[in-house]
Amino acid sequence: MKIKTKIIATLGPASSDVSTLRRMFMAGLDVVRLNFSHGTKTEHLQRIKTVRSLNKKYRRAVKIMQDLEGYRIRLGRVKGKGLVVKKGNVLWLTQDDVLADKNVLSFDYRGSLMPIKKGMFIYIDDARIALRVEGVYKKSLKTLVVRPGRIQAHKGVNIPGADLEFEAFTAKDTKDLEFGLKHKVDFIAQSFVRSADDIILLKKRLPVKNPPLVFAKIENAQGLNNLSEILKVSDGVLVARGDMGISFPIYMVGILQKIIIQRARGFKKPVITATQMLESMTDSVLPTRAEVTDVTNAIIDGSDYVMLSEETAAGRYPAESVRMMNEIIKFTEKSAFYPGKKK
Repeated sequence: MKIKTKIIATLGPASSDVSTLRRMFMAGLDVVRLNFSHGTKTEHLQRIKTVRSLNKKYRRAVKIMQDLEGYRIRLGRVKGKGLVVKKGNVLWLTQDDVLADKNVLSFDYRGSLMPIKKGMFIYIDDARIALRVEGVYKKSLKTLVVRPGRIQAHKGVNIPGADLEFEAFTAKDTKDLEFGLKHKVDFIAQSFVRSADDIILLKKRLPVKNPPLVFAKIENAQGLNNLSEILKVSDGVLVARGDMGISFPIYMVGILQKIIIQRARGFKKPVITATQMLESMTDSVLPTRAEVTDVTNAIIDGSDYVMLSEETAAGRYPAESVRMMNEIIKFTEKSAFYPGKKK
């Protein structure tokens, strides 16, 4: 039986050695993802060389995807093991480069703060910490801690609903893209795509002959609102459920996934579904029943690719995660529920 749905696995410290990658190849891997939000170019280059060496040795054609970081607001300096903030505490976010203390925290957004309004929420470290904006000033925000926790240096910051000013293509993305093109990656995933212009700008930087395919990551309200226009100019889309679950109320993610996949199918463009698909396999040899069901539904919805992230980048069972994903795909595609099957 020929499998239609393909598997993408993120490479990281847990999956970069030859032995582990070989086992992932044998388990059913189709594409490796190099996440340029993490790791050095030296590490990524070694991964590229290992993948191509294994392709040659085993006559495989595992593709390479470069995932560009895109523009992300990050916290500044925090001393030691982090800053513990308690519910109800007042915390000032400042654009000044200061070392964090119990009342002040710096962040690296340098545009105007005026689009940020009182009552908006600010999420830190994938929404593990939540702040509510109480006041907006020229270079700082007064916030109230709503969801407490430990804040560590350089964690990501999301401010849903604020139309912030930032470049579609950062200086880091430019250098990373040059690296990817030099080493002839097969796919490029562009983060935080807001409009077709973001993809057009990226494509202008690609070679005319045999350019890599460009996937637009849909993870915010602007990207969703402009989805049809983005699909016209991109080679495919990625349902980025991580940041999507911060940009939108988390209970909307399942339906938004279906909307994006359905729209992509209408444009005959491939679609990747990603984030937390078998996350419990980061530490467990078996996934949860809910995770298996999630992957099954993503396949039935019409995903062309299903993606593993932390499971293979930093988990204890990278090859087993790929194998489990492969088994779910094979069983699902044989079922009467799989699109195109005779019922």
